[in-house]
Amino acid sequence: MEHKWYQIYTQVNAEKKLYNKIQAYGFQAFLPIRILKRQWSDRVKTIEEPAFKSYIFAKLNYNEMRCVERLSQFCYYVSYGGSINSTGENSDRIYPYITDKTVEQIEQILIEHPHATMEDNKLFKGDKITITEGSLKNYQGNLLSDPSGKKVAIKLHGMKQSLVISVPTVLLKKIA
Repeated sequence: MEHKWYQIYTQVNAEKKLYNKIQAYGFQAFLPIRILKRQWSDRVKTIEEPAFKSYIFAKLNYNEMRCVERLSQFCYYVSYGGSINSTGENSDRIYPYITDKTVEQIEQILIEHPHATMEDNKLFKGDKITITEGSLKNYQGNLLSDPSGKKVAIKLHGMKQSLVISVPTVLLKKIA
């Protein structure tokens, strides 16, 4: 059976627990992590948190998907379309899978920009751009207006989400 990357919605603050359980079963999982500095009244601390709140990714086949569904922190696989039929079951649900390239793209972006934030694609407006230099050369996205500078939304194919990073405008080229 073919293995594909699926996006899993977890219970609140259960990303790491579910990730560890999936790996304990021997399945491949990916939990994108952001590194942040938090200021308390008496100190500054560096913390790690999931880049996508309540989401992790797992590369599974059909039988493994059914096994993961039974784990306590699991809520559902992200899916689109379909409707509830007369028996109360989902019909014609589409479970988009994430490509290896998208997983690699998320990893690379978070290495280069560990403070990237996640935004829903419906928020993006503006010009389509491509990055012209650096390790993210040829990545495409949308330019966002932001009072603190220029931000780029890199769309993650197969997902309804993007990563938002700050990029100097001299490295951006408008796509016609």
